[in-house]
This record gives sequence, C-alpha cells and structure tokens, in this order.
Amino acid sequence: MAMVEGGGWRWWVSAGGAGLVVLPLGQGAPLVAVVAAVYGLIVVGAWVWGSRSGRAVGMSVGVALVAVLASTFAVSQWPGSLIAAPWLDWFMVWWVVGVVCLAALIVDLWVVDQGVGWKLAAGKARWVASVATLATVLLLCGCVLGLIQTDGDGALRFPARDDEVLPLPASLRLVSADTCAEAGNGGACMAKFVVTAGDGAGRAATVTRLVEHLRSRGWPLQPGPDTFSGHRETGGILNWRPHRMWLYTEAEPASVLRPAPPFDVVVIYISDL
Repeated sequence: MAMVEGGGWRWWVSAGGAGLVVLPLGQGAPLVAVVAAVYGLIVVGAWVWGSRSGRAVGMSVGVALVAVLASTFAVSQWPGSLIAAPWLDWFMVWWVVGVVCLAALIVDLWVVDQGVGWKLAAGKARWVASVATLATVLLLCGCVLGLIQTDGDGALRFPARDDEVLPLPASLRLVSADTCAEAGNGGACMAKFVVTAGDGAGRAATVTRLVEHLRSRGWPLQPGPDTFSGHRETGGILNWRPHRMWLYTEAEPASVLRPAPPFDVVVIYISDL
C-alpha cells in the first residue's frame, strides 16, 4: 500500500502494460507476445513515468491505456464466426494509441508546467527520457507499418492460416499444406490443402466429408458446376479482404503450370483475392 501511495504506482501500472503479453500467449503466438509486452510497457510506462499531473491523473490514465490496448486486442482477435485478423490488425491500432499517448505527454507538460522555467521544473529528465523513448519506438514501428501497402480499394490482405481448415476429422487425412502455394500480384497468395480419405474411401466420399467439416468450421460452401465454393469475411478493426475457398467435386483440370492431382485426392484452395 505504501508503494501505491508513493511512487510505486508507476511500477504497478507499468507492469500492467507488460502484462498484455498474456493476450497473444493465449493464442499460442510467443513472438507476437514479446512485441505486445515490450510495446505495452513502453507506451504505458512512458505515460506513468513522464506525466507531470500527479498520482491520481497519472494512475487513472495509465490504467485506461492498459484497458484500451486490451480491449483493442479483444475486438480484433475474437470476431465470432468471422476469420480472425492477423496480429497487425490490433498492432496498427496500438501504434495509433501510442501516438495519442505521446501527444498527451506533450500537452500534459504544457498544462502542468505552464509558466515554469525548464531548469526549475523537477522531473523534466524523466519526461524527456519517456518522450524520447516513446517517439523513437513510434518512429521505428511507423516505418515498418508504412511498408504494408493496400490495394486500390484500400483493402489489406493476408494469406490463409492452417486453422481455417485444420484440424481434420479422423475420417480425413492431410497429405500436405501450403499457405502460399502460388503467389500473385500485390502480395496475394493461394493456399492449398491436399486431403484424402483416412480409410481409403473414394473421391465422392472424401468431398462429402470435407464439405461437412468445412461448413462446421464456418465456411458457407455452396455447390456449383463441378465445385463447392464460398467465401468468409474477415473480422478485425481494419479493412481486410475476405478469403475465398473452393474445391473440385470431379477430376481437377490440369494446366501448364499445375498438373492434375490423383483422382482420389481432393485439394482445398483458399485465395485472399
């Protein structure tokens, strides 16, 4: 309690920012979790250590920052029946939160220290260190995010993930999977999941089992001429392209670049076009 009443509240709130590591860890993404922990600590820590407004305001805003970052992650990554967006979806918003935090630190200094000389203001070194660290991280992250380009309609894209198809039921066996078997313009990828029956059943039975399985995972597959196809919208906060899936009910057509697979093998195609 004494730590909270003194300067210890800064440590506790900063730990809350680093504690955001548990969110990506819950998704089984340890590398992304490191990014969340470091960035959360820097953004929240920059405010609580650089703010000049005192414990009440500093602690309240710091806790609010943690809550906003956690809520952004939840909205981005728990979209219900939609495809979950990639981690860049929530991180781009986190970057914007960091920019807002930097602006708040500058306004906070101007409001609290208005009319007070720079050399006479206690804690200015801490403010400078906080602002410099946060500004540097935001600049570096902004350069990386700036490399991500959108198409002419402003949509972002990402390749299909294994969990959009897998795991398969026991009646089916995965032969191979490639989430970017064929690359197109603008970073487009077409995924291929090669599947066969686990008990040696024919193609018709394999297709029926696959369609039932994929529909249970949220894919609204509809029959068409020699195919089943459908698309799923992507959740998240930003504008992401939907994914389109199709598979052939009969022997697949061959092309110059892609020979037809064996008849008893069914290939699931997913495109992010």
